[in-house]
Amino acid sequence: MHNTFSRSDVNFSCSTGLDRVRRTSKRPAGTVPSGDAVDLSMGEPDFSAPVAVVDAMRSAVQDGYSHYGDLNGDPELRKEIARQSTLRSNQKVVPAQVSIGHGATGVLASLVLALVSPGDRVVIPEPTYSLYSDLVEMVGGQVIWVPLQSDLQLDVPAILSAARGAKLLILCNPGNPTGAVFPQEDLRAIGKGLQGSETVVVSDEAYSAFTYGADLTSAISVPELTERVVVVDTLSKSFALTGFRLGWSIAPPAIAAAISQVSRMIAGAPNAAVQRAAIVALRQGHSLYSNMQDEYSRRREFVVTHLSKVQGVSFEAPQGAFYAFFKHGVGATSDEVRLHLANAGVLLRSGSEYGASGEGYLRMSFAASLGEIAKGIDRIALGLGQMGVDDRPHSI
Repeated sequence: MHNTFSRSDVNFSCSTGLDRVRRTSKRPAGTVPSGDAVDLSMGEPDFSAPVAVVDAMRSAVQDGYSHYGDLNGDPELRKEIARQSTLRSNQKVVPAQVSIGHGATGVLASLVLALVSPGDRVVIPEPTYSLYSDLVEMVGGQVIWVPLQSDLQLDVPAILSAARGAKLLILCNPGNPTGAVFPQEDLRAIGKGLQGSETVVVSDEAYSAFTYGADLTSAISVPELTERVVVVDTLSKSFALTGFRLGWSIAPPAIAAAISQVSRMIAGAPNAAVQRAAIVALRQGHSLYSNMQDEYSRRREFVVTHLSKVQGVSFEAPQGAFYAFFKHGVGATSDEVRLHLANAGVLLRSGSEYGASGEGYLRMSFAASLGEIAKGIDRIALGLGQMGVDDRPHSI
């Protein structure tokens, strides 16, 4: 039976798609920290928007970019994304391969709506970003989970076995929540293994600007994937512009046309002024986020040093993104541990939100000040100690 809600004497029911999501999703609706709680739960950069981008946004509005724009996205922005993608991939990318959407979330939603029919199989290595499975469930697809290896890297043979006849394979690289960066040889092996199939590979590279000693290979630069890959990216993380809601994908032209068509139907034209600001952001590039890179690197080293000293905690040092995904070492579910730590004054995310293999883990964001991170680690140590890991307070 569908979930129903009523107003007056009229009963309404939500769709079967939303019913499926409500039954299967573990994504939180969002929480507001209370009191002096330290919030290390969100993937929200704590940096201000780059001044050059703010100035470009202001100028765009003043110049009249306050009306409907091109339904497929600003032609100049699409051309710039194609130009940079050509440089990155060493193969020609044309504007017709670029789709613009309402953040990476909007692009992913359009992609799934465009490509996945009821009953289609979608392979998702996990733990991973929980939005992917929610979108697949919404359209009636079948999620095929493939656990990552113990080092949080891809299990390529298992992925290729599961991908036989699958419509999509969705990767998150660098990984959210894991912080893993997938090596080029694994991406090439997947491409070779999928030859002769119709499986489309989606690579969500929202965190590609932030890596720590690991070489990130964009899937668009892997020759074995060229004919089947869709790369998704966004301004949100690299430029600390989560509120701009501007994302894009690069895909073979026929897939790009399908994604853009769905985007036009569900969201209309992308924000005109934001797209003009995005052109400035992309052209200035690394100079606008190099300070963030340096600061995330410092915070990552701090987390690796101090979180690893907490009794019972173990984790792989993150290679990318800005999360530590750690085993909590407590004989309780991740959700129970998360709730206990929230009562102890630190907000984290439950590892089980990201797939069955995430049980026993918690995700901690280091997109926060060093002071907040230090306070949060102290509270993690105290909270886990209360649950039986260690009764000694940990102090930084």
